[in-house]
Amino acid sequence: MIKRILWFVIGTAVGVYAVTRLKKRAQVLAPESLQASADKMASAIRHFGDEVRAGMAERETELRDALGIDTAENQTQREGDR
Repeated sequence: MIKRILWFVIGTAVGVYAVTRLKKRAQVLAPESLQASADKMASAIRHFGDEVRAGMAERETELRDALGIDTAENQTQREGDR
């Protein structure tokens, strides 16, 4: 009798666990969840692109300052104005 009760409890616990896992998996694969994941991914990619462009602009400014490119253009314009 005790063995039957033990196996009943074990079977119930395994069944509850399996149903819970399947429900979570179904929610992850639902269209709304996939759309939310795609939106998060697109947002992350846009943010990464913005950061890369900002870094490129900053580095370009540093290089122009180091090479004196901006000052050479300004001097040429000043000489042309005279």
